Amino acid sequence: MSTLAFLTFGCFALGASALVFVLVANLETQPEYPPAMTTTMRIIGGLIALSGGVLGLVFLGYAFLSYSGL
Repeated sequence: MSTLAFLTFGCFALGASALVFVLVANLETQPEYPPAMTTTMRIIGGLIALSGGVLGLVFLGYAFLSYSGL
């Protein structure tokens, strides 16, 4: 039963990281803010999306290992 929890959290983490990646990819420079702020937000958002994706893959891998009994 713990496999289902790891699988669920892994899928949720991958979905959340995909959402963050799409939101960050659609950032446009605003006239009120300096361009460096947009670049910083893209870098921070990209790192959040990357770390969420890695965490999701780790949990999916652990779910596979616990399901297969390896």
